[in-house]
Amino acid sequence: MRERGSSPSRRGLLKGAVAATAAASLANFAAADQADAELLAMGRELEALEAQERIADEASDRLYEEASRSCPAPSAALLAYSWRGEPLFRASGEGYRLNSEPYGALMQRSVSWRDMGASENHYPEAPLIADLKRWEDGRRAACDANGCAAVMAEMDRLARAGTALCSRIAATPAATLDGMRVKLQALAYCHRGEPGDKSEWITEVINNTPPHGRGFTTDERLVYSVFHDVCAVLVAGGLNG
Repeated sequence: MRERGSSPSRRGLLKGAVAATAAASLANFAAADQADAELLAMGRELEALEAQERIADEASDRLYEEASRSCPAPSAALLAYSWRGEPLFRASGEGYRLNSEPYGALMQRSVSWRDMGASENHYPEAPLIADLKRWEDGRRAACDANGCAAVMAEMDRLARAGTALCSRIAATPAATLDGMRVKLQALAYCHRGEPGDKSEWITEVINNTPPHGRGFTTDERLVYSVFHDVCAVLVAGGLNG
């Protein structure tokens, strides 16, 4: 016959089970954190890099505007040039800015003439191209003088570092939700706040739909779904929740 009080009580057994479960859970959390320690460190590195990029971006905008105001105005011929109703230059309080579509069209016409055998200075748009080069040289000199060029070079360096870091994040398996959050953070960084291109995605779907392609598997459809959802969340306010 056992002595009174020698057998463990139900309450004592429950306390012991709870303590054991809690200890096991803490051990599992610690192991999971350890498993994703590299990813979490890369997430902090990406946050720091993004902060540096924001500072450099603000500085480059300010310095570029200063340089634009100080460089010579485009020639009358450049200011008169337009493509499909869009002027080559837009004037504002920050000086003159190139309009990307007319600029691209002008460059393409120059390439087309040279592809057809025209010499460098003997085609209709050649004087415009020469004027544009002089204006760009003046803007470049102004950017060099006020430090804008140096800041833009730093932005390029940070962008290359961000691309390399995101490649490392992509190559590192995630074992926890926090690790997955780092991967989503990297995806958001790569898209810079822009939503995914739905038309490009639709083209991809068509190209992979039988009989033209093998078709998407469920996991591939889920990957595309996550991709577009992350882009939408980012545009709506980020991944801070």
